[in-house]
Amino acid sequence: MKKMSSSAIDLFKYKMAAVGMVNILVLSAMLGIQGAGYLGISLGILVFLVSFHSVWLSGMVAKYVRGRNARNQYRSSRKFLKGVLIYVLSTGALICAAFLLFSDQLGSFLVRDIHISICLMVVSVLVPVMGVSEAVGGYLQGMGYYAPVRIFYLVRQVTVFAGSIAGMKFLEEYGEKVAKLKHNEAVTSVYGAFGSLLGVLAGAVTGLILLLVFCLMLHGELHSMRGRDSAKYQESAFHGFRVMLSVGLMQGLRCMMLFSPLVLNYILYIRLCKKEGDSASWVRTGGFLFGEAVPVMAILILCFAVLNHRNYRQLAGHWKSEAYSQFRERGVGMLLGVAVSALPVCAGIAVMAEPVLKCLTKSAAKEGTGILQYAALGAVLLILEMILLRLMEIWNEKIYLYLTVLVSFGVQTAFVVTALKALDLGVMSILWGMLLQAALVILFFFVKFSRRLKLSGNQLKKLVMAVIVALAGALIMLLIYQFAGKKLSAGAAVAVSMIPGFLLYLAAVTVLRIVSNKEAEVMPGGELFLRLNGMLRR
Repeated sequence: MKKMSSSAIDLFKYKMAAVGMVNILVLSAMLGIQGAGYLGISLGILVFLVSFHSVWLSGMVAKYVRGRNARNQYRSSRKFLKGVLIYVLSTGALICAAFLLFSDQLGSFLVRDIHISICLMVVSVLVPVMGVSEAVGGYLQGMGYYAPVRIFYLVRQVTVFAGSIAGMKFLEEYGEKVAKLKHNEAVTSVYGAFGSLLGVLAGAVTGLILLLVFCLMLHGELHSMRGRDSAKYQESAFHGFRVMLSVGLMQGLRCMMLFSPLVLNYILYIRLCKKEGDSASWVRTGGFLFGEAVPVMAILILCFAVLNHRNYRQLAGHWKSEAYSQFRERGVGMLLGVAVSALPVCAGIAVMAEPVLKCLTKSAAKEGTGILQYAALGAVLLILEMILLRLMEIWNEKIYLYLTVLVSFGVQTAFVVTALKALDLGVMSILWGMLLQAALVILFFFVKFSRRLKLSGNQLKKLVMAVIVALAGALIMLLIYQFAGKKLSAGAAVAVSMIPGFLLYLAAVTVLRIVSNKEAEVMPGGELFLRLNGMLRR
């Protein structure tokens, strides 16, 4: 059960998160844009709460427990877990109680729609359940039991996928009957979203129960480890609680500032832009944003994170062993990978947003197309931002990292308020703020650390060439779609436009020698370019 690593668990979590995004797209297509709005907004608020409460928790607990076990402090590890659970349950209970007691008021304040209150109730219960799961999962990782944690994530995601669809189907039928009695069609959408969230809750609870069963099965081995505890000093559970209030709280604030801009900007859009009238219009906006565009953007980011996962581990090893030339070589390869691999895919989806949206929802409103375009292009900046933040973590530049995140978050919030209130820029301000935050993080990084990477003139030339060729490939896709694809169905249009465009793009990259074999070896997804170079015997 121990033949795995914490890194493999992180990689598996990325894959399960991508499956979760596919689940949201499936639910959005089945619910319709109004139901997708209620579901997407609720999940957006859940991400906001969990990012502060527990998304970072398993990694931190695993690190602390692993460090104590290295010094044979097995009892301190268990007491640390108790302190973490006290923190998770107390803060989770406060959040849960606040949302349960004031769900109507929160729904009215956040999105000017009281119907969403029943969805917020489920969201509130999910927060402590997911928090406890992350704490226990992190403890098992720290103790060296990785297989149970992997099974837990798999079972939870499979149960969530099946349960959300089943719950949506069941309660949507009941919602139709209630809607007829109340003469309000929005009730059907709300009940469908509510059923989906109940399925998510059922999956989360099932996963937690499975995790606790694994703990019972491993009780004998864990007790035996504690019996070998030879440490003179034993930490108390209060120490773990204190760590969560200090280090954990700062980590939660950082994750919240990184994950919350879209949710915050959406709420600001409703509060500052939308004054009176029916809430259906901004619920639909939430559907386009959180039910369709954000899952597509998240899938792109997660896929690149999976491809790039090995590089992060090797970068950390190079830096610790002071192999700076290898570190720079791999770091530059990652940046080239963004330009060569991520940019053409994201740009292709941006220019083909209309047929892609039709494939997802069987319809494409102008507002939804615009949101998906910005979200796809924003994925490139977010991928680059994620790489640069990870580099700062490897360099242990925590103070500069927190300041960068704080300043960029503050500037983007001020920009969105100004754009909505004074400039009247409307719904696109939601995404412009997110793009501004990512751009500022990138700018602050290169202002401070560009010398550490030492980009040569040839490397800069290749990066610029890769960007130009990627944008040219996206333009070719758009031209093919405009002249031939519009007459076809959405799926056929995407295939006819994107496949030739990508083939021409790959041919141009190979012929221009933008990616050498050496660079392809350290690039995420570089195996493709190695094969292309091999076909030309380079």
